[in-house]
Amino acid sequence: MDSNLVILSLEHSYLVNRSAGLFESDSGLWQSSAAYTPTLIPCPSPNVRIMDNMAPLRNTVRKLNHNGMDDVNHVKLVEPQLSNQLITISINGSETFINISRIELLRTYFRVDVKKIALSDADFAQIGPEFVSRIEAIATKCQVEIMISDKHIDFKNLQASAVPLTDSPFALYIAGPTENLRVAETECRILVDALLHGFKVHRIGVPLSLLPGLGGVNFANFGEVARQSNVNIYLPALMPFNFNCKVAKTNEDSYIWITSRRIPEILLAKRIISDLVATVDSRVNSKANLYLQEVELSKDKLDIITLYSERDISSLMLQHGTFISIPSLGEARNNRVVVQGHSVEEVKKTIQEISNLSCNYYSLDIKFPSNFRSVDFEYYLIKLINVRKTCILTYNCNGMSIVGFKSEVRSLLKDLIAGFQASCLFTEESNTDESSKFRFSVSMELRNEHREFLSGKKNGKVIKILNQLNHMPQIRFKPHNEYNFTICSSIAVAAGVKNRQLSSVFDILSKSVSLIEMELPAEMEFNIPEVFHKSIIGNGGSIIQSIMKKYNVFIKFSSSRKNPDKNNDDRILYSFRRDNNVLIKCPMKNSKNIVYVKYEIDQLVAQCCSNTLAQSRGMSAIYNSVGFRLLKSHYRMLIRRQGQNLRFVNDLESDFSTYIDFPASLDSFKGENYHLLAIKGNDSRPHQCAMKLASMLPQTWEFQVTFTLGKFESTFNEKNEDIREKIIIPFRLLLDVELSWNANPIDPETKEPLPYHQIFLSSFDVAKAQKAIADLTIFLRDQRFLILDKQELHFDPILPSVMLPPTPMASPAHSPVRSPVRSPTRSPERYVDVAMDYARSPTRSPVRSPARSPVRSYTSEFSGSPRGSPKRTPTRPPQMQPLRAITNQPNNVSAMKKIPSLAAPLAPDMRNSQSNCW
Repeated sequence: MDSNLVILSLEHSYLVNRSAGLFESDSGLWQSSAAYTPTLIPCPSPNVRIMDNMAPLRNTVRKLNHNGMDDVNHVKLVEPQLSNQLITISINGSETFINISRIELLRTYFRVDVKKIALSDADFAQIGPEFVSRIEAIATKCQVEIMISDKHIDFKNLQASAVPLTDSPFALYIAGPTENLRVAETECRILVDALLHGFKVHRIGVPLSLLPGLGGVNFANFGEVARQSNVNIYLPALMPFNFNCKVAKTNEDSYIWITSRRIPEILLAKRIISDLVATVDSRVNSKANLYLQEVELSKDKLDIITLYSERDISSLMLQHGTFISIPSLGEARNNRVVVQGHSVEEVKKTIQEISNLSCNYYSLDIKFPSNFRSVDFEYYLIKLINVRKTCILTYNCNGMSIVGFKSEVRSLLKDLIAGFQASCLFTEESNTDESSKFRFSVSMELRNEHREFLSGKKNGKVIKILNQLNHMPQIRFKPHNEYNFTICSSIAVAAGVKNRQLSSVFDILSKSVSLIEMELPAEMEFNIPEVFHKSIIGNGGSIIQSIMKKYNVFIKFSSSRKNPDKNNDDRILYSFRRDNNVLIKCPMKNSKNIVYVKYEIDQLVAQCCSNTLAQSRGMSAIYNSVGFRLLKSHYRMLIRRQGQNLRFVNDLESDFSTYIDFPASLDSFKGENYHLLAIKGNDSRPHQCAMKLASMLPQTWEFQVTFTLGKFESTFNEKNEDIREKIIIPFRLLLDVELSWNANPIDPETKEPLPYHQIFLSSFDVAKAQKAIADLTIFLRDQRFLILDKQELHFDPILPSVMLPPTPMASPAHSPVRSPVRSPTRSPERYVDVAMDYARSPTRSPVRSPARSPVRSYTSEFSGSPRGSPKRTPTRPPQMQPLRAITNQPNNVSAMKKIPSLAAPLAPDMRNSQSNCW
């Protein structure tokens, strides 16, 4: 065995095709099954074609051995078997040869996969020579295979045969390397929209690094734009260069593609996306800040993360709205991961999550006795790594190091010790000299902020672990980088086969690792409205401290109140979200208690809403709620008025110490023309906050037209392309005016239907609104509608202050658990969040109640009518007179016009856009 050795395993991926398609490209990627060994393809058939990732690796190994082959430098390739779909590579030789060979092999590696695009009968009938020619060009350019078939093909099953399609008559299959596949799929979908559906196509050039910031959490902004504009949106891949893709565009040349039947709809989507780009792009907006931060990882861990954690990296980008740039697989002299974002806080959180990702991988280091050699040792090590996907082994004259996922490192250590004892790799007699000893060491990473938590007061936890192991291993803390430190547990043992201590090495190391893991922090974060923090914490922390002592956990409440020294960079673009502000933290051994702690906090929030916490805990805080009727048109206008930034909601909550149940997106309206939200807080603060919010709304004008059943519904309909092209979209783009309507208004007092239809125009600009009024008047006359009345509409969106009913706080939500531990298991039970129609639960719990409680139904005199119409504000009793009606107009309450209830949705749901992103 030579002095230097690297062994690693790569995942084998393949596609099998037993069926001929109606059309097939010919890029040369399909191979005959006769070229494969019987151990991989048991029954080769001339009709079976294979596509996999082995051929480039074989060629690279052949070239490396041909150029550097001698007594020292050589590469061994262990091909996958039917029972073990892993490719194992052993590189033996000088340090220079090993580094060059490893880089070349990783650059060659890729995975293959297949994508499917459903085609209807009408789509298939539209296929012509131009479409076929363009498909062939895409296949050649992207180095993929494209096939059109009327069969369902299982490309992963060697025994499966093609069967008729069930979800669609035809399908377009794209097969090839995953990185090329993403580019080809986008181009094929755009081609289908353009040539088969007759859609118009437009593209917007956006740097790839801006996409997470534009799209928001889980790209919710793009989904919202697609629904509002009735378009398809296609986005580039966030990580196109992980496997050295040569067909993907560079960062600056990436595009967002928009397709739709109508040009005005494309213009509307373009306008919204361009406004979002102008908000975050520092090249066109001097107020837009861009922050960069980087973290350096070991090369082995970076390669493993690139190979097997791409989904985790993408999830971090979608969760925090930041862009993560990692080196391509096999890139030399680059171990840095760069994070870019528009918020300092989100960039820091992303860096922390990447550091947590690195903590999932352990390192096993073994120092051999001097003159330790064996001819068969390399084959033994290859056998160990051959069955472990994430392990990379490095060997030299001083010993060896194995880096891999923690579960695989544990199992490998066990097999390694057993193999050592059963082999002739040891001296016959035990020797106590340091030069003849094995030293086993397991290293794990943890964030620097957890160091004191893990060690305990005066290193009490570490001392306790050592006492349990009779002080046999050594446990040391070593600095790793500016974000993480290393926990190293090591033990030395003589090499003789007669030494009984060798047999217990694994048990000691395994127990030390397990005991350390039990002390690692388990964390859960979620959001609780800040208005309830003081009541939940209690006088002097009495309430929360009792929970902490009961469950042996640590609970931290944080505040997001405005800091005058903070830069205005933490925007909430287009779709509303809330940041986590409560942290539950405990050792992993107590992690099951997090479930019960979260449940108790939920119950405290419910008691705050129902004002029962004050009586039971001796506190004087009384929480009131004010209803606020937010029209859908006002919602759209408010977002545009605030520059697409919804941070103003948090500012209102901070200024008035309230909680605003603000809708996350238009989906929160659930097809209705308004959203009845709740504003909660102490004393008169909810009403003051509602007054401030009402002053931010646009002015509204009302048209009344004669009641014509059927004609009005068919004309004023979001699916009516004529009114969208002539009125809705031009008003929105050119005049910044929103249009809404009510087909079946109801009198708020008599509950009787009114003999007319209503049309509403909302705008912040009176001059532009007058222009829209004139244009709408002409349109109505052209459509043969008789206008009964048109005038400015004054209304009070505020409902009187009310008391909230009890609300069980056990509804689901996403709660990230950081550090190298897992979230407590979620219970499958669901609990109904019971409240007033407009009082949505202010928290979403990722857990369920340990004991289910009976659910009661509550009603309110201020809830919506059975037909979904908001009611007019009832006459207030004398004691409520100071809470006068508030509008954004002059205070002339007596002259205010009565508003009929809005029984029908102002804007019906638009069709669901189909794209490869949503």
